[in-house]
Amino acid sequence: MRGKKELLADILFNSNAVSLFKRLPLRNKLIVLNYHRILPDDPQFTTLFDDGVYNLNETEFERQIKWLTHNTFVMSETLLLNHFINGVFIQPDTFKPCVVITFDDGYKDNYTFAYPILKAYDVPAILFVASQMIDERLLAWWDIIAYLIKQSKKPVIQYDDRKFMLDTQRKHAISYFQEKMKQTAYEQTKYLLSDLSDHCEVEMPDAKLQNQEILTWNEIREMGQNNIAIGSHTHTHRVLTTIDASAQKEEMILSKLIIEDNIDHPVLSISYPVGEQRFITQETAQIAAASGYRLGFTTNSGINDWKSIQPYAVKRIARFLEKVSTVSLMTILPEVFTWDSAASIQIKLMETHPTYADAYYRLGIIHLGQGKIDQAIINFQEALSFNPNYIEARIKLGISQAFSGNFDDAEKNLLMILEKRPSFADIHYYLGLIMAAKKKIHSAVQYLEKAVEINSTYKDAILRLGILYFKQNRYDRAMDMLSRASRLDPLDPDLLSLVQAGQQIIASHGYSSTSLIPLFSIYIGETDRLETLIQRFIMQLNISPNLNDIMAIVEKGAFPDDNLEILLQLFQEHKAAFPEYADIHNMLGILYKRLGKPADAEISFRDSLRFNPKYVKARLNLFNLLRDQKRYRESLEQGYLLDRFNLPYPDLYAGLAECCVGLGNFIEAEQFAQKAVQLNPAYQRAQLALNQAMSTQL
Repeated sequence: MRGKKELLADILFNSNAVSLFKRLPLRNKLIVLNYHRILPDDPQFTTLFDDGVYNLNETEFERQIKWLTHNTFVMSETLLLNHFINGVFIQPDTFKPCVVITFDDGYKDNYTFAYPILKAYDVPAILFVASQMIDERLLAWWDIIAYLIKQSKKPVIQYDDRKFMLDTQRKHAISYFQEKMKQTAYEQTKYLLSDLSDHCEVEMPDAKLQNQEILTWNEIREMGQNNIAIGSHTHTHRVLTTIDASAQKEEMILSKLIIEDNIDHPVLSISYPVGEQRFITQETAQIAAASGYRLGFTTNSGINDWKSIQPYAVKRIARFLEKVSTVSLMTILPEVFTWDSAASIQIKLMETHPTYADAYYRLGIIHLGQGKIDQAIINFQEALSFNPNYIEARIKLGISQAFSGNFDDAEKNLLMILEKRPSFADIHYYLGLIMAAKKKIHSAVQYLEKAVEINSTYKDAILRLGILYFKQNRYDRAMDMLSRASRLDPLDPDLLSLVQAGQQIIASHGYSSTSLIPLFSIYIGETDRLETLIQRFIMQLNISPNLNDIMAIVEKGAFPDDNLEILLQLFQEHKAAFPEYADIHNMLGILYKRLGKPADAEISFRDSLRFNPKYVKARLNLFNLLRDQKRYRESLEQGYLLDRFNLPYPDLYAGLAECCVGLGNFIEAEQFAQKAVQLNPAYQRAQLALNQAMSTQL
């Protein structure tokens, strides 16, 4: 399922905060996006070759290009080189983040899907091609490996000392041989493909199969004449660390000569195959320069600072390109947040507090941010095992299960929430999407109608309800929903055009006119693909971490301190835009506390509770802030209110015990400490509070 591979998140894109984060000081940054293959808009599409090189489908690619044109400064190869003056890069005179779009390898879909979109939006890019792949019509080793193992009918293949059970380990086998090609010297792997063909008992893919996957020189020339610079990806795409310096030079020079001969234009840039730093040698940059290139691009190496860009080690990002929200995050907020550091903090916390439900929940959020959906599901289940009433964990579990295709368990978990919170519009919406994906259209409509009844401004629910009404041939209701959605988002030109055209048709011919059908089809897909479109509802579930999730992790110290002042300024502005949004006040309190401003933090937490007196997290934050200042009586007032919720938080009861000890109320301190110990017998802070309470009574 697309999106599972390292899905980052809709962290800011759907949080109304992107416009604020655009003000970050990014004039000194260059972000180079590295795409490979584009999928057709067909969720049933499969390939005989490697699945791993597909980034996203054509519709999502167009969304990203459209977003980039409005929010970033997209640079061509020529413009980038024009800013390389006297041996240093000079940042352009723009306040927008600078972006370069690149494609690697030389696949046909770059021409059929990506190129028309780039041309339509007049967006430049660089296409790096492996010259042997184009010239000899041969797919590269990763595709051949995938083809042989996918096509093998053998239950088991054995290679050297490794055995793979293909019914359960087919993907693992593909990854193993691909990694072997990346990491092993060429002399030891030059016969690997033919050997693997024998072991799999599968012939190499025929010429016709390979040819249809690969760009032609005519297509490359056309792209080169229309704002797409053509660069080298070496000749054979051998990993540079697996060959010596002489072979590297041959790869670079031969590729440059072949490409220039075919496009009749100088080739100025090269991208290194499998170009992570560990797959590039110390000599690579010098060889690229000596071979006549002016720029050399790496892969998955991060964001570039204009002041320190090395011309033969330009950093690129190839991961996390599945969604426009991810691309917006990388271009608007690069290097501000790292999932790996956040994960390590949560894992350490779980080691010392193995029954702390929050830690498992936060780790699940982090795994969603890393695209590890299956692992996130396990984390949410673990959180619920320690706290079955953990609503947030159950929501994330349910929608993650739905995203993974486990609709029955997803429905079960979401219905459990609905039993306790029947007016939760989001849950009705999620259940509506799940029912639609299960082709239970009547039930889907009922859930979505309920979501809209509860929240009359729920645009996503309104839009999907309109689509389902169309599926039921209820064109009047469908038109009504789309009109409502357009009024909620008057800046959506496509939706506005649809509504205006529909109203003209209805005025002339009425709701029963068949002229409405092609109109709807333009907006939501051809009528014979409507079933497919409904099945894709589930892929639009927002399982990604939201701003609240991120701030919960920020509170635990996984956010770089250098950026806290920037975040504080942005959330102050966000508060001005949404003055009654309790979450924003709570987030400001968290930031003030981290920055050593307890008085401001207290004001923010109290403001948060003023707008939402039942906001447990804000009250817990205020409780801890007051306790840390040894304002025990005021802290107890907040703690008693929290105690009414019977929360399974051992730190709350340990804190209450500490407050009671501070006030000399040792009997109550013992009671609270006992409760903390019951919740987590290994919690040292609770044991210490209990010992203090009991020792003072002796």
